[in-house]
Amino acid sequence: MSRQLPRIPADRDLSIDFVRAICLPLVVLLHALQMGIAGDPPRAFNALLHWSPLVWITWIGMIMPTFFIAGGFAGITTWRRLRQRGETPGQYIRIRALRLARPVLLAMLGVLVVLGVMALCGADREFLRTFAFRLAEPLWFIAVYAICTSFVPLTAWLHRRAPWPTYLGLAGCAVAVDLLDRYARVPIGALNWLFVWLFVQQLGFGVRDQWYSRRPRWLLALLAIAAYALMLFAVFVMGYDPDMLVNLNPPTVLLLLLGLAQVYLFTLLQPAIRAMMKRRGILVVIGALGMFGMVIYLWHTVAMAVVVGAQLAFGLPFPPVLSPEWWWTRIPWLLAIAAVVAVFCAIVPRVERRWPAERDRAMPLWAAIVATALVVVSVGWVLTQGYLAPGTALAVLLLAAAIAWLTAGGPSRPDERAGGYEQAQKVGVPRD
Repeated sequence: MSRQLPRIPADRDLSIDFVRAICLPLVVLLHALQMGIAGDPPRAFNALLHWSPLVWITWIGMIMPTFFIAGGFAGITTWRRLRQRGETPGQYIRIRALRLARPVLLAMLGVLVVLGVMALCGADREFLRTFAFRLAEPLWFIAVYAICTSFVPLTAWLHRRAPWPTYLGLAGCAVAVDLLDRYARVPIGALNWLFVWLFVQQLGFGVRDQWYSRRPRWLLALLAIAAYALMLFAVFVMGYDPDMLVNLNPPTVLLLLLGLAQVYLFTLLQPAIRAMMKRRGILVVIGALGMFGMVIYLWHTVAMAVVVGAQLAFGLPFPPVLSPEWWWTRIPWLLAIAAVVAVFCAIVPRVERRWPAERDRAMPLWAAIVATALVVVSVGWVLTQGYLAPGTALAVLLLAAAIAWLTAGGPSRPDERAGGYEQAQKVGVPRD
């Protein structure tokens, strides 16, 4: 057997692959621990809602800013490759939307199938409603990421032409929205789902262009400390909630500051991470996590549904949440979820390969934006209403229609060049 490392593209930064792969199990772990089930009849709820140690753990464990930083790195890399081949913003948005929408549709159908089986087996209807709502919560990332990545052609242009005004403008908008929502009681906090995450995504552009790695290490450390100091000021002086999960919905300036701290800390750790990635064992593990990343993220909720369904079917008890017994049973709970996810990793990619090929047909910018908006609306409905709310079937059909449109392309004449999507594969568009 050859002991040589797999061939890695010259412009691929393995430190980005590392952080994306490492963050993924942390997200799954948090979601699995948050799933609380108790009562007679049982109800599903956030098990960690009143677990006070989690508040300060989130100052380190809230790694969603890192996900968006890595997403910004991947997004601008993909856009620059496509732009070099003469592709349009519409084609970029089409590719990225399809990469998100197709796996999401399959995972949503997977959840609905398991919930349907549980309903046929006599599960309590109100339990299923609360459980289905909990299972939908991780979809927020898909909806927000679809929006942010569709802005990449525009924000990449701004990054090239006016980087500092762009950073300051996005940060200023985020701060203004936060302050108006918090102190003037103007209900516009939801706008920071856009401004905060676009700002953090823009930090990934800076990582791609090595903005931070060219700075002295002492300065990066000082800036990270300053970001955390401002977070402490916001909590203890301005009265912000110290729980980063609370600051996630909607995003506040604390997540913006946390994104700054994480980009500085990541840059400090990059040399060590790159050194680790030269080890074959680590490279293989990270590569596997990256290869199955979307399956793990989307299907771990289906896995939780399968495991809970098995518990109900076999009459296994649900220990009181946060009790010593509950903590001990989290070990087999997590192992069972991991085992089911592993099965999905073996099955789902084979199913995904059966999607019809994308038509060799250009897609105008407006059409790509509208199709992406349909994806966001359909996912957003399930996210906010739950899988068993009225209208979910329509949302799923809307998502399927958006996928069909993105697959067909148009409306326009067939592209005389090789298909835009095929071109993207030739230039090596990275997978999400």
